[in-house]
Amino acid sequence: MSEQVAVRNSNGTLPTKPYPRRTVAPPVDVFENEDEVLVVADVPGIEGEALDLRVENDTLTLETHRSPSSDSTAPALLREYDEVDFARSFRLPAGIDTANIAAEAKNGTLVVRLPKAAAAKPRRVTVSAA
Repeated sequence: MSEQVAVRNSNGTLPTKPYPRRTVAPPVDVFENEDEVLVVADVPGIEGEALDLRVENDTLTLETHRSPSSDSTAPALLREYDEVDFARSFRLPAGIDTANIAAEAKNGTLVVRLPKAAAAKPRRVTVSAA
């Protein structure tokens, strides 16, 4: 993901050295309940099929690329959504059922459900009277 892109100077000329494309870590919230761990990430302008989400060696990795918006053939007067790579990795806690991880992207928000394995879920122990 270290692709070089040419960014023009404010006077329209190309700089002497091309700038590397920016890589950012999307903001993320992580929640845990008895059944699962939820990872909620902001990925504005990204559709689900453009997300690369994978689990490898107990690490969850999210990577994607956002191209600049191009709603018009006219040059942009202001561009705040520039071309950027998103990348974020998380070490999975022990007891996650990696075979049943599910993810959904909707309206610029990615929700990843990391279900706990049955052995990792809390369980009530009955105490018998002596």
